[in-house]
Amino acid sequence: MSENLARINNKWVRLTVLVIVFINTAAMLLGYRIIPLSNEDLVSVLSLIALFVSEIWNHWKNNSYTSQAKEGDKLMKKLKR
Repeated sequence: MSENLARINNKWVRLTVLVIVFINTAAMLLGYRIIPLSNEDLVSVLSLIALFVSEIWNHWKNNSYTSQAKEGDKLMKKLKR
């Protein structure tokens, strides 16, 4: 899994989000509705997505799932003594 995450280049994710937001904002200024949600609905959906992503990210970063992370935890405990 870490190899798959290492292959994802953060700049492409940021660029994709920027392009989507730019296109949606430009369409709104021209009077088109690409995303058929009211402002309140959109805020709710985005908040839910942000909550889900942050929970998964924080859970993954704060827990040791891989064998390397477990070994690192053992080493850290040993160094603290």
